[in-house]
Amino acid sequence: MFLKESNVGDQSKIHYKGWEIIPLAIPSSDKQWSASCEIKRAGADGVEVFEGATMQFVREQAEDAIAAACDEAIRQIDNIIANPLVRLA
Repeated sequence: MFLKESNVGDQSKIHYKGWEIIPLAIPSSDKQWSASCEIKRAGADGVEVFEGATMQFVREQAEDAIAAACDEAIRQIDNIIANPLVRLA
């Protein structure tokens, strides 16, 4: 598995198989963290963005919530690569 993280401004991006995974974590009212990811890739027709590509993952620590969301984003990317006709809802 090839993962590479880069920081652009305050936003972290993880590069995976030609895609960018952009995680976002926000604190919830019950002192937990909620995280999700969007994924995007550059193609012949421009940049294709899948906003909200993952569901919300709630964990006590921000890092744990982000890790869960990024794992799901990786599965989504692998599914798209395996079947290019698949598109996220």
